[in-house]
Amino acid sequence: MKRYTLTSCLLVLSTILNAQEVFGVWDKSESPLIIGQLVSQRFIDVPHPNFNGNPAPPNEITYPETCAWFGALRFAALTKDTILSEKLEQRFLPIFGSEHRLQPKPDHVDHTVFGTIPLQLFQITGNKVYYEMGLWYADEQWRMPFNSKREEYQELLDNGLSWQTRYWIDDMYMISAIQSQAFVVTNDSNYINRAAFEMVSYLDKIQKANGLFYHAEDAPFFWGRGNGWMAAGMCELLGLLPESNIYRSRILKSYHQMMKTLCLYQKDDGLWGQLVDDPTTWSETSGSAMFTYAMIRGVRKGWLDKSIFVPVIRKAWKALISHINEYGDIDSVCEGTNKTNDRLFYLNRKTLVGNMHGQAPVLWCVNAFIE
Repeated sequence: MKRYTLTSCLLVLSTILNAQEVFGVWDKSESPLIIGQLVSQRFIDVPHPNFNGNPAPPNEITYPETCAWFGALRFAALTKDTILSEKLEQRFLPIFGSEHRLQPKPDHVDHTVFGTIPLQLFQITGNKVYYEMGLWYADEQWRMPFNSKREEYQELLDNGLSWQTRYWIDDMYMISAIQSQAFVVTNDSNYINRAAFEMVSYLDKIQKANGLFYHAEDAPFFWGRGNGWMAAGMCELLGLLPESNIYRSRILKSYHQMMKTLCLYQKDDGLWGQLVDDPTTWSETSGSAMFTYAMIRGVRKGWLDKSIFVPVIRKAWKALISHINEYGDIDSVCEGTNKTNDRLFYLNRKTLVGNMHGQAPVLWCVNAFIE
């Protein structure tokens, strides 16, 4: 049985009442709090997974696991669940010993986002080891690496961009998340400012007139989860950027464009298609959960019109949880997907059950409901 202090019980009650006031009453089986507990516990129970469910032992902590871990830590902090926090920290501690080989190197956006975990642990525990470790990841994203592409990377750095810039849609969650968390723990505006500048650069490159994003400049498809990464990345930044920031209005405008278009493409089942602009494509849960998260945050923060978006959110949330089984695993998750100029490649991707690409944004939705 889960143990709560009186303070945490009162907090949980207040968050439930607050969420009901904004989003309406949920049946018990639909309760974000219940779903958060189920999916967080499932994360605790699952060993470090390989990228796409490969049964071989993993070579490193992959970014889908990082993103789910980050969501579970936020859930533990929001609900004052110290037992869950301790279990999530226990999962991390072997990185300093027997599982050191699994620690990702900050040599790619997908690896550098791992720094969000020690930064979130620092916020919970106050342990300076986590602080230093997390900032190392954030700083390495703008520090010249020692490899053969120094000239190419120097040009990016000279233009104020991370050397990890590649203009793939996934990047703008990976970069925004780590830089945002570095800003939270240091209050150093350099972190949030450079992430915002990076975001605007990506908006210029890959956002289209309808508000959606190509997977990359040479992959002209509105892939679902890719667009979800961008939606979530914009939320991370908008939640922290001060009103006076010179990039905020541009990012907010792009966010509004995207959210408006997403409303148009929500399918009858409440989800969004593998290719967002084609509702005849199969319903995919991880991207749909990311869109739902972005809308919940938007309503919570006052960026979106409650009367328009709450019905969309309720329909999406009910659809998402219908795909979660009794163990806490969500199905219909698109496998890891490289960029390509081939529409059938996206449509023929395998779907997975319990993959961390899907587990993570379910937790983000929960946190957005109750924060």
